[in-house]
Amino acid sequence: MSTESQPLYGGWRRSKSMGIATLNTSQTVIFVAATLAPLMIIIVGGPLATLTFTIPLALGVITLTVWQRHGMPLMSYVIGRARWSLANLRGETSYRSVFLPAPAALDLPGMVAPTKLIRAESSDGRGATGLVWNQRTGTMTATLLLNPAGSLLASGTTVKSQVSAWGDALARLADEEAVQMAAVTLQITPSSGAALSDHVRGRLDPAAPELARQAIGELVSRAPRASAQLAAWMSLVIDPSSAPEKPKGPAEAAAVTLGALDAVDLSGAGVDVLRRATDIDIKRLVRGGFCPADMDAPAAEIEELVWHEVGPVSAEDGWTVYQHDGHHSVSWVLREAPRKAVTYDVLLKLLAPGAYMRRVTLVYRVLPTEEAQAVVEREINASDAREQYRQRTKRTSTRRERVDAAYADRTAGEEALGAGMVQWSIYVTTTVDNEADLPAARREIEKAARSSGGLRFRPAFGGQSAAMVVGLPVGINPLL
Repeated sequence: MSTESQPLYGGWRRSKSMGIATLNTSQTVIFVAATLAPLMIIIVGGPLATLTFTIPLALGVITLTVWQRHGMPLMSYVIGRARWSLANLRGETSYRSVFLPAPAALDLPGMVAPTKLIRAESSDGRGATGLVWNQRTGTMTATLLLNPAGSLLASGTTVKSQVSAWGDALARLADEEAVQMAAVTLQITPSSGAALSDHVRGRLDPAAPELARQAIGELVSRAPRASAQLAAWMSLVIDPSSAPEKPKGPAEAAAVTLGALDAVDLSGAGVDVLRRATDIDIKRLVRGGFCPADMDAPAAEIEELVWHEVGPVSAEDGWTVYQHDGHHSVSWVLREAPRKAVTYDVLLKLLAPGAYMRRVTLVYRVLPTEEAQAVVEREINASDAREQYRQRTKRTSTRRERVDAAYADRTAGEEALGAGMVQWSIYVTTTVDNEADLPAARREIEKAARSSGGLRFRPAFGGQSAAMVVGLPVGINPLL
């Protein structure tokens, strides 16, 4: 299919608040305060105090506020590093379940510590559904197992219809008051192909033509070289307390969660819903995140695990690496969306099988109509304030600023005509068994990201464990 026949998508922009030039509101406040501080010191303490202390401090604060590193203010980077270092000194980045006192010994590490897996039975005969209950926030997470269909050979009309259907599915979530977040995850795990070989060879018909048997044998013999296991799922984080009728207990909260799950309609979006994830499915997905080899574990072994056993026995949350039971994971967070229009297969390189396990998660927060309108107005006001500041300072706007303002106007127009608004991000995690493979695994992900049509990522500095579990069906919401 030629590129000209493919529909193009774009117009994404980072949410911005009012501020001077490219600074947001908080950065502007710090910048102005640091600028005015020397003047105030002159009035109170005299010029000497200003020259010896205030001016260097103010210049340092201004530099940390304005200078960018990895797409974020250097001050945010420094503060994050200081907080992580303090936590590391206190031992808060280490997890050893065997040394934890009860009942903490029965918790998973990090942000998933307050979660609990419950089994909900449905009255409609669909069987059991696994729900992850966050006992701290009160939210519940339900998961759908998916079977994505390939679109590489589809026509432009089919692709456009599937993307439109996916947009409609997200827009319908805005009508569900209890839905906090939706996340779609694809986990690609390299495989030796042994399972495929055993599956095919055990089903060969001895009476089949010799040519057919030879063709199948040749395919099976070559399959291990490029074999990969794909697991896909969609998780919904539900806040039962936001429902019109607030539930009185966990049972009613589970009923609200299952009702919200029924509202998801992915028909026509290029994906098949296999079934609701059971508690055993969720155990397998979470265990496979911490130990990829256990994705193929027998169902009986997974069923015997209790919730805290699906996590690691020990873990170290480093600044750029998360170590868990002999495995090493590195995660990245979306830094910038493509500035240009892209085709539907922009994530193809990132989702292609590689030498190491990778997990790609797209998280969505569909804004309610009232909130979307307020966000649009805030964005327009911030754009107008920047334009007025440029006019007062007689500074010519850059082309990037003009394009950003045009995107803001277009978003406001689409929202006024009834379009929904979605906040979204992407998280990528790769996991290796040997620490020596980390450099190669990093290069593999970074190369794939550079080939993904302008997507820019940065490492999840000081939040490796949190970024990793965002991709698991445990209900961690990074968009709050």
